[in-house]
Amino acid sequence: MTAPSRVGRYEIVRRLGKSMTEVYLAIDPVENRRAALKLVPSGGDSVNQMVLEAERRGAAIQKEMHELDPRVIEIYDMGDADGYFYIAMQYVEGRNLAEVLATERTVDAVRAATIALEICEQLAKFHSWQSAVVHGDIKPSNIHLGAHDTVRLLDFGIAKMLRAGRTATMHEFGSPGYCSPERLTRSEVDEQSDLWAVGATLYEMLAGVPPFQAESTRKLETLIRSGRPPRALPASFPRPLRDIVSKALAAEPQRRYPSAREFQADLQSFLERKTTVAEMERRSAWSPNATIEVAREYLRRATRTLRRASRRLQVAGAVAWFALGMGLSIGATFAWQAFHTSRPSPAAAAGPPDMALPSLYIATADRVLESYRKSSDPSLHDFDWQKAEVCLARAVDMGEGDDRTKGKLALSRGYSVLERLMGGQYAEAAATQMRGNAGELFANAALEMPLDPAPHLALARLFVYSLPNAEQAMSEFATAERLGAVLGRREIEQQGDAWRLRAEQQAAAHQWEEAEKDAATARRQYQRIPGFDQVDMHLRELAAIHPPVVKKTGRRPRWR
Repeated sequence: MTAPSRVGRYEIVRRLGKSMTEVYLAIDPVENRRAALKLVPSGGDSVNQMVLEAERRGAAIQKEMHELDPRVIEIYDMGDADGYFYIAMQYVEGRNLAEVLATERTVDAVRAATIALEICEQLAKFHSWQSAVVHGDIKPSNIHLGAHDTVRLLDFGIAKMLRAGRTATMHEFGSPGYCSPERLTRSEVDEQSDLWAVGATLYEMLAGVPPFQAESTRKLETLIRSGRPPRALPASFPRPLRDIVSKALAAEPQRRYPSAREFQADLQSFLERKTTVAEMERRSAWSPNATIEVAREYLRRATRTLRRASRRLQVAGAVAWFALGMGLSIGATFAWQAFHTSRPSPAAAAGPPDMALPSLYIATADRVLESYRKSSDPSLHDFDWQKAEVCLARAVDMGEGDDRTKGKLALSRGYSVLERLMGGQYAEAAATQMRGNAGELFANAALEMPLDPAPHLALARLFVYSLPNAEQAMSEFATAERLGAVLGRREIEQQGDAWRLRAEQQAAAHQWEEAEKDAATARRQYQRIPGFDQVDMHLRELAAIHPPVVKKTGRRPRWR
């Protein structure tokens, strides 16, 4: 479809992608922010009406899922305008997994397992919610990877809630290559449908191609329903991870992971270099008993032959049977022992990571915090606070509960709250509570990290924009400087904003002397960083702060 230049108040910039619908980068001039704008034409045939209904339902579900997990893309606004149903969503920099695979072809084992783990972690929340939610269309193009590989599930257009007492619901759409055999047979989606799709996506990350391929959609569906396993993954990948993929894509549902949490737990075990459930099941599936029974059968046949032997040829045949049976028996025993004594440990199979998993999580979060500290970017949206929060929470859960890690977790959570507050539309009561929560988190971070200036810079920002208090903001800036912080252009602008906002408030109350004094302080700060961010605009705004001029007419008042 031809892209419109505007829908409602949204100005279209460029197309971002297409699934069942078109998605565009747009500008919201009212809120002064970018948005990912999904458009569904109103009207049309019955298929378009089904898409329209699915998108309306999916948008409502996505709004609720964002409250459950902040990694879910936030929906700002939705409605009908100019012949479209539109959904305006948070725009996040990055690429979807399909774009990554198109460029890199494959993903290394640890990264692939980590991405799959984050998907399972989110699905575990969705599936166990009060009305279980199934996504229904998990595939590489619907998996967004942020700057630090933050994993976000996109496109809830066919997501559905399972009603009480129901274990599955009908589906109208889906991507056949990522549909389980039973979904293709019964046209129903349930939790297992999502887990199969995760397994297929994990296979594709490792192999570079989907697990099942065919010349046409009909042949592809027939191939998946047949129960044939996909082509074996290359032996260069760790065996425990290959076992996880095999279990996830088993033809029979009872052989797969029963829940997202158990799938997640096995991926976690692989990353922590522990023995996985899938690995133990594979070992038990091949037992030496069957081979030994074959050997015993050869021995029984040899014994019967010896008893009946009356001529040398029969004796020779019996000896041959006996030798063959003994060879198999001894060979099976030695092979089983050699397998246990010489097989690599799960740690060796998974490869020797440079750091333990908790340290990797902390290092990932540190990169987010460090990138913010070193930059002068005034926007919180350009940093992956949710990624830092998730990684630090995992590290704490795994035993890395020292004060500094807890402090960084509180700091990341506080910034996540502020980012949602700045980007969302909340009722005043909810917004007030969120501001208070962010303040408590930053204060806790300062207690856990008494020598770190970062929590005080966070508190200063809070007292500039969220809980306006210019004196308190300046006090936090001063504390941060005493602890070694060097204030950059971002912080200088924040100081100017603190005095400017208070000057505007005083001018509105006609407290002109105080307003002019604070405006002069703000002006001095802005003049230190000309041209930075919105400084020039704010200087023009300050020029408008002055008492109204009373014009003298020189005429005496006339009295009635």
